Amino acid sequence: MPKFLLKVQNVLFKFMPESKFKDIGLKKNDFITLTNSMAEMDFTNGLYKVNCPVLVICGEKDNVNKKVAINLAEKLSNVKFSTIGNSGHEVNIDNPQGLANVIEMF
Repeated sequence: MPKFLLKVQNVLFKFMPESKFKDIGLKKNDFITLTNSMAEMDFTNGLYKVNCPVLVICGEKDNVNKKVAINLAEKLSNVKFSTIGNSGHEVNIDNPQGLANVIEMF
């Protein structure tokens, strides 16, 4: 995950009101703690153990995460990488039918 962007995101979260976090089921501080811990996660050394088919998906306009998604796909042995057209970071919202089509074909 892009650590720098997670840290910037967390700074922004600190300025958001508590009410913006109620729909996700966590308190604001708990959510910030969770996302801070995500910045330190690194599963790279264990990716060679994944032997099941994997579908890595990224929105074609998600320039922030596309590089990371491609990097992940390159480290897996049984992988299909797909970009979803007309979508950014929230593929399921931007192009749900395109997402469904890629999942169904997989």
